[in-house]
Amino acid sequence: MINWRVRFKKLLWVVAFLSQLFILSEMVLVGAHAVGITDFQLTEEIKGGVLAVVNAIFGFLAFLGVVQDPTTSGMEDSARAKQYSVPK
Repeated sequence: MINWRVRFKKLLWVVAFLSQLFILSEMVLVGAHAVGITDFQLTEEIKGGVLAVVNAIFGFLAFLGVVQDPTTSGMEDSARAKQYSVPK
């Protein structure tokens, strides 16, 4: 069984989850329109507006350091990585 409380404590997981949720929502709306369940259609204008908002949110989160290197604990680089002059 999945322990959702633990997963939602990891901001990296939450960011990935939200981005997948946006993709799933788009697929459901497009599919519902294609089979005639709804007459709502995602226009390029709507997609562009939503994409701009999502990009702004994720850009801000990346600026804050929420989107981080998953190979290190915390928000900092490891001591070993700080000594690199060229990435390995």
